[in-house]
Amino acid sequence: MSHQPKSRVLDKGLWGMSAPMLVDQAVTFTIPLTDMFFLSRISDSAAAAVGAVSPLVFAGNTLLMVTAFAGSSIASQRIGANKYDTANATIMAYVFLIMGLAVLTALAINTGGAYVAGWMPLSETVETHAVTYLGIIGWMVAIWGLRASYQTILNVYGEPKWNTISNFVFFGANILGNSIVVFGLFGVPKMGVDGVAMASVAAIFCSFVFTFSIVHFKLGLRLPLRQGVREFRSLIKPVLRIAAPASLEPVSFNMYMIVLNWIVAGVGDLALKVKVYAFNTFLFCLMISVALGMATEVIIAQRVGRNEFAEADRQMRHSVKVAIWGTGLLALLWVALNQQMLGIYTDDPAILAFGFWVFVLAFVAEPARTVNIVMGSALRSTGDAAFISYSTIAVIWLFSVPLAYVLTITLGWGIYGVMSAALADESVRAAIKWWRWRKEHWKEYGVAAREAREAKRRNLMNQ
Repeated sequence: MSHQPKSRVLDKGLWGMSAPMLVDQAVTFTIPLTDMFFLSRISDSAAAAVGAVSPLVFAGNTLLMVTAFAGSSIASQRIGANKYDTANATIMAYVFLIMGLAVLTALAINTGGAYVAGWMPLSETVETHAVTYLGIIGWMVAIWGLRASYQTILNVYGEPKWNTISNFVFFGANILGNSIVVFGLFGVPKMGVDGVAMASVAAIFCSFVFTFSIVHFKLGLRLPLRQGVREFRSLIKPVLRIAAPASLEPVSFNMYMIVLNWIVAGVGDLALKVKVYAFNTFLFCLMISVALGMATEVIIAQRVGRNEFAEADRQMRHSVKVAIWGTGLLALLWVALNQQMLGIYTDDPAILAFGFWVFVLAFVAEPARTVNIVMGSALRSTGDAAFISYSTIAVIWLFSVPLAYVLTITLGWGIYGVMSAALADESVRAAIKWWRWRKEHWKEYGVAAREAREAKRRNLMNQ
């Protein structure tokens, strides 16, 4: 297989891998801001509607992305052990899996979205916008998942720069599409929320075509189609061992965000608009922790594949430290510019009046959220996903949701109650992840360690 490319992940290290990923994520997290801008040109109600149901879209995206990253973690461990043939067969298997999940996810969002919007206490205008958006945007989620699977291939082979360009393609196409449908450029009739959704679908398709072309034509990677089909069951088993529990945590978190939006909507449209604008603004801060988390995930997976556990531990601690400083400084800038940031979307004085303290509470939660993202990525990359996922679900539904309801509704804190509950939620989950890493159970969950134990067990049975 000498004609196949070789991974350059460990040669590049954290900065070599994360620098292009940082630009990549900067573009990615600019997209919700630009979408919110175009939606606010339609109306504050349109922006609030999409913001209220966007966690459902994020849940679909997350399910597909976590599956892709679980597959890439196993492939990275195989590459760390210099087993490229098995690594490429693993890639082929998880691409197949994501294709099936993508179609199911799209259908679930497009058809089931109206029930979610109807369940929330939205005003009639806001609900109408939400139902229209969800009826289309599922296909964007499906294509996003397919693109994510190909982006992980580029990460595994140490070529994340192409993902950055892919996101620029998405960003440019999205801006152009939204401008056409919202402002009626080139003689196209002006459209509303439906036009914004269709622009997103078209933009992600352009980005996927670009990424697909780079993997197969520029990188020259040949995936073993027949082996992927023939050995699908055995190849996908270690992927599902990570993906199944790992997907529960982010999907549960996005369902938690839906519940928070439900609680805020019960306070009133004003509180919902403030929460949506503030949340989407602070999403941009995630670019640093997500980029470092992705780079750390690939590096640690290859270190674990080589049984270099001390190096993996040092890498994780260094990544967390850098991520906290980076996100903290960016979040502090957002607090200082809270009026200007909200002013991009609206000139409603009632919304602007909430800005400062909502932004302060979001800033205080940022370090804990950063720990959750980076350490969650590190633990998943080693295969230690189940405990974290189950503990996260328990914290969210037994502690965070009841706390949010009590603070927001029972005590009447309104939007500040939701933000305070979110701070408590992030802090508790971050503490659990840090404790779990220090227990070092993750050393026992790598695919090589599991296979060695299984081989030993078989030998004992055969004796």
